[in-house]
Amino acid sequence: MRKQRNLSDAEIAIVKAMLRKGWRNDVIHFYFNKPERLISPGRITQIKMGKYGASVEEALPEELETFLSAWQDSDAKPPPAPSPVDMKILRSMFIRETGAWRLAGGETDRTECKANFRVQPAESFSKALRAIAGLANNKGGYLLFGVTDGSFQADGLADETFAKSDVGLINRVLAGSLDPVPHITKALIEFGGKRVGVLYVEKHDHGPVVAIKNVGQDVKEGGIYFRYVGETRLIKPGELRQIIAGREQRAIAEFSARMGRVAIGKEATIDLDSGEVAGTSGKFVIDKALLPNIQFVREGDFSQTTGAPALRLIGDVEPVSEAERERTRVIRENVTPDAVVRNFLRNEKVAEPMQYIHFQAHAQRKWFPVWFYVDQTKLTVNGVVEDLRGQVATYPSSRDALVNRIAGKDAAFRQSTGKAEALRTKLVRGEITAPTDIDQDVVFAAAVQALPTTVKPKDLETIRKTLLHCLDRAQGADARSSSRRGSIYRAACRLDELLYAKKS
Repeated sequence: MRKQRNLSDAEIAIVKAMLRKGWRNDVIHFYFNKPERLISPGRITQIKMGKYGASVEEALPEELETFLSAWQDSDAKPPPAPSPVDMKILRSMFIRETGAWRLAGGETDRTECKANFRVQPAESFSKALRAIAGLANNKGGYLLFGVTDGSFQADGLADETFAKSDVGLINRVLAGSLDPVPHITKALIEFGGKRVGVLYVEKHDHGPVVAIKNVGQDVKEGGIYFRYVGETRLIKPGELRQIIAGREQRAIAEFSARMGRVAIGKEATIDLDSGEVAGTSGKFVIDKALLPNIQFVREGDFSQTTGAPALRLIGDVEPVSEAERERTRVIRENVTPDAVVRNFLRNEKVAEPMQYIHFQAHAQRKWFPVWFYVDQTKLTVNGVVEDLRGQVATYPSSRDALVNRIAGKDAAFRQSTGKAEALRTKLVRGEITAPTDIDQDVVFAAAVQALPTTVKPKDLETIRKTLLHCLDRAQGADARSSSRRGSIYRAACRLDELLYAKKS
C-alpha cells in the first residue's frame, strides 16, 4: 500500500483558488492525486473547512491560470469544472435569516448587487455595464439583480424583464461599449417565490477591458474600471500593473508549455533559413521560394484564422512544385476591411470564408465583396443568411444590409454619369485602359459600379486586377483617401456580384 502524501503550501494555495471558483472536491483532487503520490480526498475537504493549511494565502487568479496551463497528463482527461451558475453554487451564496434570504457576506470584490434590471435605454444599464467591466478586470464574479444594496436581502425582481431579456441583446450592448468584450453567463434563482437575476462575469484573459464610449453618467470613454471590495471604480496603478504582469506570466507559461510539447515530440519546429520542418516522427522541407510568404497562427486560433489563405497540414506531406498546387499561406492577422477586399481582388482562396462574411456584420462600412466568400463556404444562400441572422452583430444595420444583398434585395450597382458613364461604355466594349492617377481611379471605380451583366468574364478579370492597383494608390490616412477606398470597395462589390452571385 502506498503512503499518503501531503500537499505543499503552493499546492494548498492553488486548491484554495479552485475552491473559491466553486470547483467540486473531486475535480480538484484529480489535479493533485498521482500514482506516484497519492493524496487523500479528505485533504481537499480539510482545506475547504480551514483545518489544513489554514495559514496559507489563496493563490492569485494568474497563478491558478499558470498552474492549469502548465498542468499536463497525457494519460488522463480532467473532469469538467462545474458551471459558475450551477444552482448549488448560487444557493450557497445566500443564507436564510428571520424568514428572508440574504447575500452571505454582503458585497465583495466578486459580488455586486442591483435592485432592478434594465438593459434599454443604455443609460439604465450604465451602472451594470460599469460593474461588468470592473469584475472582468479583477477576478470575475457575480452581478446580482433583485438584491437590495445595503441590506443585501433577496427582495426579488419587480417584473419579467430579466427573465425575458435575450443574452444576445446584452452581448450586443457589451460589444458596443467595451473592448475586449467580457464573457457573461445568465441565470435565474428563486428564493421563496422571489427571483434573483444572475450575470456571471468571467475574468478576461486579455484585459484590461476598456470603455470605448460614454454610457450615461457611469461609464466614460477610455475608462478602465476595477471591482474593489464593496465598490467598482476607476482602476488604480497597482491593479493595472497586476493585470499587465498577469498577461506576461501567461505568455511565459504558454511558451514553456509549447517548448515542453516540442521536447516530447508533440509539436514540430521550422527553420526559417532552410525551410526544414522537423519533429520526432519525421521531417519535410518547404521550398525556400515560399518561405517569405509564411507567417504564423497564434496558439489556439487556427480554427479562427482570419487574415488570408491558410496552409493546413494533415497526414503525410510530400514535396510538390508550386505549379502543381494552389499557393496558400498560414497567417496571423485578424480580418480587416483591406483584407476582405484585397483577397477578392487577388482571387485568393481563404481557409475560413465564414469569418470574412461575419466580419461584415461588425464593420461600419456597408460595401464589401461577399459572394466570393459565399462561394467558398459551399453553403446554400439560405444557410449563410440564417447563420448571419444568428450572429451578435456590432452594427446590426450592417448585418441587415448584408443579409439583404445576399437575399437579392439590394446590389452594389449604381448608375454612372459624365466621365464615368463614358468610361463604362468603353469597359462594356472591352476597351480597358488602366488609370494612372488618383483622379482617374475615382472615375474608373464609378464606371465599374455601373457595369451590366453582359461584360465578358475575361474583361471582368482584367478590371479586377486594375482595381487592385487603384486600391494600392488609396492607402493614405486622409479623408480623401478614405473616400476613394469607399468607392473602390463598392466597385469591388459590383465585380463580386458579376463574377460569383450567379454561381451561388
